[in-house]
Amino acid sequence: MKKVLHVSHERPGLWQDTNVTYAQVPGWLGHSTLELHLTVLRQFEGQPKPLPVIFWFGGGGWMTVDHNVHLPNLVDFVRAGFVVVSVEYRNSNQAVWPAQLEDAKAAIRYVRAHADNYQIDPAKVVVMGESAGGHLASMVAVTNGQSQFDVGDYLTQSSQVQIAVPWYGVVNPLSAKQNSTTSDFDFVYRNLLGGEPETHPELVAQADPHTFISGQTVPFLILHGTDDEVVPVDDSRTLYDDLVSHGVDADLYELQGAHHMDEAFMQPEIAQLIIRFLKAHLIEN
Repeated sequence: MKKVLHVSHERPGLWQDTNVTYAQVPGWLGHSTLELHLTVLRQFEGQPKPLPVIFWFGGGGWMTVDHNVHLPNLVDFVRAGFVVVSVEYRNSNQAVWPAQLEDAKAAIRYVRAHADNYQIDPAKVVVMGESAGGHLASMVAVTNGQSQFDVGDYLTQSSQVQIAVPWYGVVNPLSAKQNSTTSDFDFVYRNLLGGEPETHPELVAQADPHTFISGQTVPFLILHGTDDEVVPVDDSRTLYDDLVSHGVDADLYELQGAHHMDEAFMQPEIAQLIIRFLKAHLIEN
């Protein structure tokens, strides 16, 4: 068969900038240099205006980080008009908290400094992540303006964000450890903090979003499964309640019957829910 097709251009093609080095930090007990990377998913050049950006932080209990593993599930956001930046951050075998928060903010500063290269609107920044990455997204958002966590290069750039979307994110490390229905992951909180949560309340407070929430905290969209066996859904409920009590614009969606890292979070219905929330707060305002 031979046929001429007249193809309509309904959507742009996509680029992927893979494993871009955004920072060099101490590695191997401070005796070597560790490169940290990010991957950018974006539309082909030629857009009429810069696009809002979503910084994505994958999970792994702070023990392992693969910033490329979720990229296929994030394409819906790129198609909807966002640039997606998936960020590698140090795991807890490489550095204890708040190194992970410092890495996340360093990535945001780096991308802001190169916003033109990636078609990004630096005034419209979202942080989103799952599990340990959800915790990191929350912490980035509630520490807007906390200069002690801005460490490294591009310090003339801001690490401020405009919205947070944690998926079944850890909130308080002690509560997550004590109220989980499984003890299989108890060790991850000690490794992250550099001490047992039960005996180091000062370390727990430094890694707890509740510590930093104020009336100036940015909007939150929180997602959590009702049958999460790793991170208690009650912790997301208390986070939501605390945000609302401070006058923060927040929504909590509980996915009925969903477990930790459930495929339910990857469904088009959830992507569209998030996209509507982001457009209402970033694009239409």
